[in-house]
Amino acid sequence: MNRSEATIYPAPPLPTGRPRLVVTGFMGTGKSTAGAVAAAALGLPFVDLDRAVERAAGRPIGEIFRRSGEAHFRRLERGLVLQAARLSGTVVATGGGAPLDADSFSELADGAVAAVLRAEPAEIARRLGGGDGRPLLDPDPPTRIRALLDARAEAYAAAGVPLDTTSMTAAEAGARLAAMYERDARPGRTEPLRLEVDTPRGSYPVLIGESVVSEWEAELDRVAPGCDRVAVVADESVDVALTDAVIRPLRHAGVAATRIPLVAGERAKSIDVVAGLWERFRAEGLDRASLVLAVGGGAIMDAAGFAAATFARGIGVVNVPTTLVGMVDAAIGGKVGIDHDGVKNLVGAFHHPRLVLVDPSLLASLPPPVMRQGLAEAVKALVLASPLALDVLIGGGPDERGLPPHLGWLIEEAVRVKAAYVSADPEDRSIRASLNLGHTFAHAVESASGFRVSHGDAVAIGLMAAANLGEATGVTPPGLAPRLGELLSGFGLPTRPPEALTADDVIAAMTADKKRRAGRPIFVVPAEGGCALLEGVEAATAAAILLEEEAPRSAPRTPVQTEATS
Repeated sequence: MNRSEATIYPAPPLPTGRPRLVVTGFMGTGKSTAGAVAAAALGLPFVDLDRAVERAAGRPIGEIFRRSGEAHFRRLERGLVLQAARLSGTVVATGGGAPLDADSFSELADGAVAAVLRAEPAEIARRLGGGDGRPLLDPDPPTRIRALLDARAEAYAAAGVPLDTTSMTAAEAGARLAAMYERDARPGRTEPLRLEVDTPRGSYPVLIGESVVSEWEAELDRVAPGCDRVAVVADESVDVALTDAVIRPLRHAGVAATRIPLVAGERAKSIDVVAGLWERFRAEGLDRASLVLAVGGGAIMDAAGFAAATFARGIGVVNVPTTLVGMVDAAIGGKVGIDHDGVKNLVGAFHHPRLVLVDPSLLASLPPPVMRQGLAEAVKALVLASPLALDVLIGGGPDERGLPPHLGWLIEEAVRVKAAYVSADPEDRSIRASLNLGHTFAHAVESASGFRVSHGDAVAIGLMAAANLGEATGVTPPGLAPRLGELLSGFGLPTRPPEALTADDVIAAMTADKKRRAGRPIFVVPAEGGCALLEGVEAATAAAILLEEEAPRSAPRTPVQTEATS
C-alpha cells in the first residue's frame, strides 16, 4: 500500500428533526424492556445503548469493566450517546450512568421527551437477582444499589420526568412512556417535517411527509412570485394521477402547467434530451419568471435541473422525487448535470431548487428492486453522521418486501444529513466532498461496466470498497466494513463488482473521474465522527481493493484535521 494523506472532515450539526423519546434511570428499572414496548407502540426505531456498547466493544459490559475498567466503558458510552443525539424520531434507552456525563446527556435530551425510570431499592435488587455480571454492585449488591442511587440522585433529578416502575410490568411502563411521548411530542411527531437548506442566495425548504405533494399551494407565492407558467418535466413512467396531484395547487392559483414526459433513467442525462427540453420550454413560452417542476428519480432531476439552469440563464425549479435515491440524495443540493463522453456527470452546474417535496407514500407502489436503488445512498448518510443507526437497520432486518424497517424514518434521517452538508458547503468547496463517500469507486464501476451496473448497486459496492480502503489506511474504525457488508447484503445489494470487470477497466475509469488531483483519484472513506479524504492512493491499489485482489494492509498516512465550516 502506497503512502496516503488523510484530510479529516467531521460531520456538521444536523437540522432539528422529530423529537426523541429518551428513557434513562438506574439498572433494573426496566429501561430496555419498557423502551422497546414504547417504541413498538409508537412505531419508532429503538436504540438500546448498553447493547450498542457491547457490539462496539465485542464483549459484554461486565467483561468490559473487568478487562478495561469503568473509564474505558464510559468513553465508549459517551461516544454512542453523542451518536444517538444525532438521530431524530427514535426511542433511546441509555445506560444507568449516562446522565452522569451532563454534557453528552444534555445533547441527547435536547428537544426530546425524557423519562427517568425509578424503582424501590428492594425491587431493583429483586429484579437484578444476585447482581451477576454487574461489577458496580460488587461485593454487596443491596448496599451498593442504595449508595449508587444516592450518588446519582441529583443527576437523575435533572435528567427528565420521573416514572416509578416499582409496581409496573414492562408492558405497563412502556404504555406510560408511549402516552407521555404522544402527549408531549406533538405537533412535531405528526406534522410534515420542514428543513431549511442554506445557499448563497438564501434558503429553501424541504417538506417531508405524506400529502405534501398535493398540499404545497401555500408555498407557491414564496417559491415563484408572479409565476404564470410552469413546465412539469416528469418521468414517463410516473403515474399521471401523481402528476395531476402535483399540478393541482398550480391550477388553483391560476398558473398554466404543461406536462412534459421524459425518458426514464440514465438515458435522460444526455445533451440531446436536454436540447429537446430547451425546445419545449421555448415553445411553451417559459421565461425567467417561469418554473420547472421535476417529477421522478435522480436522473430526471439532473436533466430537468440542468435544462432549467441553462435556459434563459436560469429559471426556478421545484423537485418532486418519486424514488428513494431521489428523495435522500438527488433532489437536494443543487447539483444538476448530464453524462458526456462516457463519463458520469461530466457536464453540469449548481442550480439549487426553490422547494423540495418529499412524500414517502409515493414509494409504496414501486417494485422492491427499484426501491433498493436508494438504500445505499441512505446508508451512506448514516455512516457519515451516526453509524449507530446501522444497528437499527441490522437489528430490524428486512420486511416482507426485502426493504428496511422504519423506511419513513430512514428517509428523514438521510435528508437531514444531506441538508446539513449542503448548508455547510452549498457550492461543494470543502466539507460537502464528504457526500462522495464511496462514489469514486461507484462511478468507476458504473463507467467501466458501460453503465450496466445501476447507480444504487454501484454505490453499495463503492461503500464497501471505501470502508476496506479506509481500514487498510488506518482511518476507518475497525469493524465498520463487516457491518456494512452485513447490512447491504441483507437488503439484497451487491458488495462486489461484477466479475467481468478487470483492473484495467477500473483504473481507466478512475483516471477519468473528475475528482482527482495530480493525476490521482481522491477517495472519501469513513472516519470517526465523519469521513476522510484520501489523496496519494494509486488507482491500481484502489482497483485491487475494489476487486478484492489484494488483502487490505495498514499503511503510513499523514492526517490533516479540517474543521467543518458553515
